[in-house]
Amino acid sequence: MKSSSMRLLCQASLLAMFALTLPASEPTPTDDGLVPIQAKNIDKAYKRPGASLKSYTSILLRPVTVAFNKNWNPRDYGTFGLKSEEVERIRSELSKLAGETFSRVLSKGGYIIAMAPGEDVLDVQAEIVDLVVNGIEPRNANNVHVYVKSAGEMRILVNLRDSVTGTLLYRASDLQRAQEYEQLEWANSVFNRAEAERALQTWARQLKSALDGAKAAP
Repeated sequence: MKSSSMRLLCQASLLAMFALTLPASEPTPTDDGLVPIQAKNIDKAYKRPGASLKSYTSILLRPVTVAFNKNWNPRDYGTFGLKSEEVERIRSELSKLAGETFSRVLSKGGYIIAMAPGEDVLDVQAEIVDLVVNGIEPRNANNVHVYVKSAGEMRILVNLRDSVTGTLLYRASDLQRAQEYEQLEWANSVFNRAEAERALQTWARQLKSALDGAKAAP
């Protein structure tokens, strides 16, 4: 009886060791059929099996939505906090800046900015989420200056779809943190805009690089 038990135990141990040496199984698709992939300098990326960006020469840029981090509190800024219209202004200006930056980088890279869906048109829907702005000077605050070492951070979520069928081809998520300065910087609107544009240019160039790479592939 002891011998039989030992034999079964040894067999189980060997099977466990063998299982650890087996190659990893295929990635499990998400609910919408995408699988995780490795993408340079991107936190997370997903692709529909068999999808390609090779045939797309035009880009349909959807309006970029903007949402603050759930822990960001407008009441922490200024003497009485930021008013709702000031928060909305920040969201609206960042959305506009994102659209302008993506449009400029892609058009300079040789891609047509489309106004409507089409056979060679890639539908790009971007969302900025988890936005944190470390320093904001409330409007009409005389002689009030705010200084920070970093402008903050934000994450982008991007869905790439075929513009005609609406089929989701790729999804990406990436966090960008503003540069950390050694000395305090004046967090005025010019500073915050420049820091936001730097992050947006990085994301726009990454999209252009992905499109360029697809076209160069055999």
